[in-house]
Amino acid sequence: MKKILLSVLSVVLCLCLIVPIGVTAFAKTEEAPIVAESSVTLEEYLADAAAKGNRVQVVNSNANDTLDKIGDAFGSLASTSPKTVFMKLLAKAINLLSNTLINVIGKALGFVIPKTSVIHDYADFDLDSYGNFYKGMSEFLDAPAAGAKWHLGYAQASILPDDFGTTPYTMGGYGLMATTTETFDGLWVRTIVLNDGTGRGNVAFCVLDAIGIANADVRLIREAISDFAAKNNIVSVNVSVTHTHSGIDLQGVWDNTVPNVLNNLFLSNLGLSEIHSGVNRTFLKKIVDQCTATIKSAYSDMKGGTLTLAKKDIADNYLRDRTAPYTFDGNLYRLMFTPDNKSEKGTVIASFSAHPENSGYGHVVISADFIPYIEEVVNKAGYNFIYIQGCIGTITYQRGASDDGLDLTRHEEAVRYGYEMGYIILGLTKSETECRTMNYALGDFLGEAEYGSNEGYTSWYKDWKPVSEATVAPMLNIAHKQYIIEVSNVLMDIVGKTGITDYFFLYDKTTDKYYTVTESGYMELGDSLLVELCPGETYGELLMGGEGLKGFKYQSLREMYGENIIVFDLMNDAIGYIEPDDDFVMAGVQYSEKKESFDTDTWCLISWGKNTASKVISEFMDLVDSVK
Repeated sequence: MKKILLSVLSVVLCLCLIVPIGVTAFAKTEEAPIVAESSVTLEEYLADAAAKGNRVQVVNSNANDTLDKIGDAFGSLASTSPKTVFMKLLAKAINLLSNTLINVIGKALGFVIPKTSVIHDYADFDLDSYGNFYKGMSEFLDAPAAGAKWHLGYAQASILPDDFGTTPYTMGGYGLMATTTETFDGLWVRTIVLNDGTGRGNVAFCVLDAIGIANADVRLIREAISDFAAKNNIVSVNVSVTHTHSGIDLQGVWDNTVPNVLNNLFLSNLGLSEIHSGVNRTFLKKIVDQCTATIKSAYSDMKGGTLTLAKKDIADNYLRDRTAPYTFDGNLYRLMFTPDNKSEKGTVIASFSAHPENSGYGHVVISADFIPYIEEVVNKAGYNFIYIQGCIGTITYQRGASDDGLDLTRHEEAVRYGYEMGYIILGLTKSETECRTMNYALGDFLGEAEYGSNEGYTSWYKDWKPVSEATVAPMLNIAHKQYIIEVSNVLMDIVGKTGITDYFFLYDKTTDKYYTVTESGYMELGDSLLVELCPGETYGELLMGGEGLKGFKYQSLREMYGENIIVFDLMNDAIGYIEPDDDFVMAGVQYSEKKESFDTDTWCLISWGKNTASKVISEFMDLVDSVK
């Protein structure tokens, strides 16, 4: 009877915690209509009190650190108006109380909520024997080898389950348990396999139209391809996501949430049922099968050619950071592979930072958001296409320039944004006249001929300034490191204990702490581009530096490694937001001096915890040091 009562209490408490996380933390991003200019909204000022890098954060810190930060805060606030000083101090007090309450209550609940069988013993775990991890290349080159040449192959496949259309599937990204049998545009995996012709190994990248994938499920894909990889010298297998918020749930938080929690903490705890993951096994099997198939196809498709890089700052009209101090990489990066045989199709690899989250507002219909519409334009020009998510942080996309004053649904806005970005990607190095010609030659996707005379219509190529394109030397270096990271966010500990996700959780009973395994990667493409392969959603200041990094123990990535380093986020895992330690707040408020009001800040409800950023950066630094 005691065990039954404990299970019932656990279910009630878990539902009280998980439902707000699933609905609020992922769906809170609804914002006011966005205009073309880089204006700000309430969401943009979620952390305005930290704009000078002096937010007080004392949870899990010692008293001396707390006093130092309070002193810094008072020094910074001394030059502002009395009202602003008071309101920012009030925000700090509210955040301190909020974080303290969440941690205290969460810890208390942790004693009541039992662990399910999916939690592993930290003391018995051996990281080195944890299977299906690829270290990458054993040798890094400092310069291209004699006779080196780029080789690249491409493939793509649908990841919609075979029974989609008759069997309902759950959207992952917003409200819990929102099921549908409809799709606007399908879901895909796009895959490239490349090498530099030196024989040091082939590298595979699979990008899924999904919100995220746990590292444990990435390893299932690697296991499925392992024999083929060993036979064909594939030394690095990477799986990431576009981060669409209207795909099928691949993380387990949204699908059948209440029944799964009831089952796992009640029936399973009593030995009456197996653990039910929220990750649909039919969908996961489709993911594994199609990633495996496309890696094989892309490998077979490999051909020699050249690789070029072009980039352009698109932030003013197309990207927007919602969190102070609004520091982010606003560049669109285009890698273009051109086969030596000009009759063969080239491949465009594009990366920029933006949450594909628009189509999910107001539509319970599966969609890959703007990505397939970029692809439609790029395909029309005769190229394959793959999109890799950039340093995403809290960045969304501005739609004013592509909406063109038209009355559109949220999905239609995503479609037009995708079309416009497709044109921009293709037009980076072209003149304004060439861009206009291309706009019509490819089919006038944005309807300029029909809507161009309307008030509010803006031609994407007007006053266009082309950028230069550089040849990327044929040198590919890549290495990976797996490591154990603490999950100090008590809410994520509780979610892990329920067993509804596929994350690999470890529990250390000697310290009462939870951990998981993740990994980072480092890649060099010639000397043109260095890439951090990051498992989460990285705040821009960690890459770019600036005021938001004040108090952080490390320099920004660009201060350490130069201006040509970028971030590919959500690569081989999905560990949530990675915010500088001193600015970490799970659920609080920030005072916006410009708006003269408080705004909520709940991004890091979805994060492994306060010290995630310093851990991820330090492990990445160790990885780079090990190969340089």
